[in-house]
Amino acid sequence: MTINLIRDFVLYSELISAVAGTVFLYKYKNTYLKYFLFLLWYIVLTEFFTKYCASKTGILIFYTDENGNRYTVWFYNLLRFITYNTLFFIYYNYLNTKYFRRRIKIFAILYTSIYILNWLFVQNFHRENSEIPKIIGSLFLIATIIFFFIELLRSEKIVAFHKMLLFWISVGLLLYYSGTIPFSLQWNGYAIIPGVHDLFLIVYILAIIMYSIFTFGFIWSKKE
Repeated sequence: MTINLIRDFVLYSELISAVAGTVFLYKYKNTYLKYFLFLLWYIVLTEFFTKYCASKTGILIFYTDENGNRYTVWFYNLLRFITYNTLFFIYYNYLNTKYFRRRIKIFAILYTSIYILNWLFVQNFHRENSEIPKIIGSLFLIATIIFFFIELLRSEKIVAFHKMLLFWISVGLLLYYSGTIPFSLQWNGYAIIPGVHDLFLIVYILAIIMYSIFTFGFIWSKKE
């Protein structure tokens, strides 16, 4: 089984998760978790567009180097910005503890500021993966998920935590983002080293597990 085949499994696990979220939308359509479904579909469209359309036709390709190589990395840099801020928004509106909500608001402001400064002065938005913003965003998101678990432990909802959709979403996110931080430290460096791409196998497997957990959560959770 090649790493490219596993990469395709990631794409289809994303699609399956988004479809499951759509089928079971009635469970959470009146909550802020509906924005998580929108995010999933945005991820799916970005992944399939860059793989099957943009990279082949040149549609919306903003950067081509001197060798004629096309870069679609800006799609993912924009995707990460929207992903982190959407998740901060969901958790901010889901949590009740004022201390946690204030911290999440600070996380969102800091992340956005770092994101903008990074692309203005540090990295090339069109050609490089956003290493610094991704690391900072992941750390802030992990802290946000920990806030959720702490509040859950203190509430009566802990009795039926396994039926909560946000619990399963949080488990999947925590597993993926805590496991991929080491790769984010030198993502651009790894990408150009021949033979090192097999390291990304771990990232792909974590992604498949994460989306599988999301799918299970959509199916198993009770109506909000």
